[in-house]
Amino acid sequence: MSRPEPARTTATRTAALPDRADIVVLGGGTAGCVVAGRLAERHQVLLLEAGPDYGSDFGAWPADLLDATTLPASHDWGYRGAGLNFERCRVIGGCSTHNGCTQSAGWAGDYDAWAAAGLTGWDSVSLAPLFDQAARTLRFRTYREDEVQPFQRAFITAGAALGLPVRHDFDHLDGGLGVGCAPVNITPGGVRFNTAFGYLDPVRDNGNLTVVGGVKVDRVILDRGRAAGVEVRTQDGARRRIDAGLVVLSAGAYGSPEVLLRSGIGPAEHLTEVGVPPRHHLPGVGENLHDHPSVHLEFAATGQLGAELAEFARTRMLPDEQAIAKLRSPYAGDAPYDLHVYPWIERDDTLPHGWRCFLPVGLLNPRSRGTVRLRSADPQALAAVDHAYLSHPDDLAAIAHGVRWVQELDLSHYLGTPLLTPDGDLSAWIKANHQHYWHPAGSCRMGPDGDPGAVVDPTGKVHGLEGLYLADASIFPDVPRATPALPTTVVGERIAAFLQEIL
Repeated sequence: MSRPEPARTTATRTAALPDRADIVVLGGGTAGCVVAGRLAERHQVLLLEAGPDYGSDFGAWPADLLDATTLPASHDWGYRGAGLNFERCRVIGGCSTHNGCTQSAGWAGDYDAWAAAGLTGWDSVSLAPLFDQAARTLRFRTYREDEVQPFQRAFITAGAALGLPVRHDFDHLDGGLGVGCAPVNITPGGVRFNTAFGYLDPVRDNGNLTVVGGVKVDRVILDRGRAAGVEVRTQDGARRRIDAGLVVLSAGAYGSPEVLLRSGIGPAEHLTEVGVPPRHHLPGVGENLHDHPSVHLEFAATGQLGAELAEFARTRMLPDEQAIAKLRSPYAGDAPYDLHVYPWIERDDTLPHGWRCFLPVGLLNPRSRGTVRLRSADPQALAAVDHAYLSHPDDLAAIAHGVRWVQELDLSHYLGTPLLTPDGDLSAWIKANHQHYWHPAGSCRMGPDGDPGAVVDPTGKVHGLEGLYLADASIFPDVPRATPALPTTVVGERIAAFLQEIL
């Protein structure tokens, strides 16, 4: 079995923090690495990341961040709300360093709807080459049939028995209803290949890129309607100002609205309430937050599954998750699908055969909307996150449709004792047990000039300000019906291309 070697050290790369930079990218997450890497091909770029930067040597990385077989638990930002953990990865590469590695593009119609609403350049035809480019850069590959582990293979068979076509088209914008395996950003050696590896490493030594880890962004400094620089705090607590010619904020669906709000950019009433002097009234900052809500059915594995997994793992990498079903509920509109069922397994020594099996249902086009709001002006205080999950009745009904489909699957030879399954009223059970799909988005959404709820224009420029751009999942008007790592990478490619045109 091919697995990542244990990390020899976890030393963080360090670089001097300059007083000025031509371009400052705030946040080295999934999209931030893309923007910084692309711009550094031609321009001087300073990339600031709150977490550590482990550099380009796999041996310097913690083993859990490289191991593509399972989800890491380290380097979490610590966002919490409504009894849920909203895991976000605080390290270079962001959540591309923390994800399950299944990659999907979503449905072309979602992007075409953005373009029809005035977001020029975001239609599926314009984005298709960027999806292809991102897939090449992140070294996507598809599983061979003999690499699909027993539980995942059985799920595909069971889904096909219920009438779903077997199709591995998750990276196709015209992909449809079906069940299969998505491409993955996993090297042949079993390493999770994140956007820092794909986009930063090729330009780290070209003289244009400076990456500094361990730097928390406090606020963007405005001067007469223009971003003039940023104020940051270093690991030792020192406050520093960095002047900038251009600022690109890529702190994610929680972090980007936080930084804007601390900068005095956002709803004036909320800013005043938390003690931040309003500098630029922009009501949409922190609004429109949404995520793919989900609910998990859980079972103990049977002895047969435990034995087959052990045999499989003797000679091959054993990923926790691989297959996904794309389902269509009555609430999908004109789209071919609006639900994912994405099974996975976890080792659980408290169970007789050592494995827990999950059958989650995730809604891909939620109508519920929440907020990101500051608790205080203190940059060390994480924002209050409220997704308002299932507040729209259609969301609950759509997930219920998916749960009923899961209950029809024939996996009895692998699923033992039920550990978390519907009991009584299905809607009440979903409300009491819902989770999330780790896909927050939309809190600084794109919209054309004149859209009162929009934060940025189609090029990522913040409405009403000069020199300040956003590039991450926060700008999605609606989260794509995909696992958003790939669409978020495309956001980085798209915004970087727009910026190259003006620099």
